[in-house]
Amino acid sequence: MSQAKTVNLDEISNKIWGFIRTNGDQVMPYIILLVMIVLIYISMPFANLLSLDWLGIKTDQSLSLILAATGQSMVMMIQGVDLSIGGVISLSNSISALYMGIFLGGSIIGIIAMVVLMALMGFICGAINGFLVVRFRVQPFIVTLATWSVWRGLALWVLPTDGGDPPNAFISFTLSRPFGIPVSLLLIVLLLIFWGYLKNTRFGVSVYALGSNEQSAYYNGINVNKIKILVFSMSGMFSALAGIFRTAQVASGSPTAGNEFILLSLCASVVGGINIAGGRGGVPGTIVGCFIMKMLQDVLQFAGVSTYWTALFQGILLIVVVTITSVNIIFSRKRRMEVKV
Repeated sequence: MSQAKTVNLDEISNKIWGFIRTNGDQVMPYIILLVMIVLIYISMPFANLLSLDWLGIKTDQSLSLILAATGQSMVMMIQGVDLSIGGVISLSNSISALYMGIFLGGSIIGIIAMVVLMALMGFICGAINGFLVVRFRVQPFIVTLATWSVWRGLALWVLPTDGGDPPNAFISFTLSRPFGIPVSLLLIVLLLIFWGYLKNTRFGVSVYALGSNEQSAYYNGINVNKIKILVFSMSGMFSALAGIFRTAQVASGSPTAGNEFILLSLCASVVGGINIAGGRGGVPGTIVGCFIMKMLQDVLQFAGVSTYWTALFQGILLIVVVTITSVNIIFSRKRRMEVKV
């Protein structure tokens, strides 16, 4: 006669607690997003919540932040920070809003060429950040704070006040719904595919290695300076693309458009599971973090809370997530010390 297996509740609880300690920062964004969806479901008809129209609105609202936070996340993964994304977004938004409609006659070729030029401009701006960081050994916070001021000044020189007239063809296509699928959603899917490929390349592996332990990465043959410059360059490129999409979203430009993205991209990255100590996290979690930051506004609105309080709740959410991440880091270091002993 077979003997029934007894359930060891202590063993199960220890496994659950161990999983939370090890992966809490990675799981937390999905739990938060699920809670927010439930709260919105309570306040909205279920059909609207599942419709492509509703999803399209959310992706349109979030894509600029997703692009900016993608670059920010990559920099944070190597234990850095990029404050200059605000200036790059402002500059890209101002130039594209002012000149896209007249560049090469505002033709389709002209629009595509403008997008490519802005992406290249962002890449160069980011490369300057990376060069300054590795050449002069200055903290990324200081370097990117300075270059943010420079790019913002150039944006004010290009477009002193809000305005511009981007071509209708660009706006219509960017915000369109081919076959009922939002273009912004398709771009997010392409971004996920791109990240899925990138993280498995030598460059992607080097980014994680550099973020985990820069000295160890150097001794293992990784060109640390080259990786840092490339990471900052990609951050600048994604920021410029964020500015371009904002041009279509609001149909105008602003020399201060990027200011709000600095804190939001940091919050979205951390909430999305990017480890503040580097070497952990990824773009999927960052995208979830961006949706959380945007949907938080909806939750507060449905709760009857003034939008002026949004920044307060975003700050509280950031503090909670950073605390959880810090606890995970402490436990990880403690476990490593116990293993060594």
